[in-house]
Amino acid sequence: MMTTISIIVPCYNQAQYLPDCLQSVVEQTYSHWECIIVNDGSPDNTEAVALEWAAKDNRIKYLKKENGGLCSARNAGISSAEGKWILPLDADDKIGKDYLKFAHDIMISKSEVGLI
Repeated sequence: MMTTISIIVPCYNQAQYLPDCLQSVVEQTYSHWECIIVNDGSPDNTEAVALEWAAKDNRIKYLKKENGGLCSARNAGISSAEGKWILPLDADDKIGKDYLKFAHDIMISKSEVGLI
């Protein structure tokens, strides 16, 4: 399976929200994605939550780094992304189940669009 969309989820002290965020990702009707959770040095249980989800779905990847702030965490995730397109998603946000399908269809039909 080719990964076309890389979802980058920076996380700092938001472990309590991460399951809802990741549930919204795994429920997508479009399946050619990877989700990179970037633990930005969280002192909470972000690592345990992220590793639990990564064990359930091999499209979910975990990256741990020293705390450097949101931009640094997002950029670390983007650097390791394999997808053609990047979707930034905060750890306390959720996406509708057809969001990636809709985004993919827009990206394919409108070549001038470069970011989801």
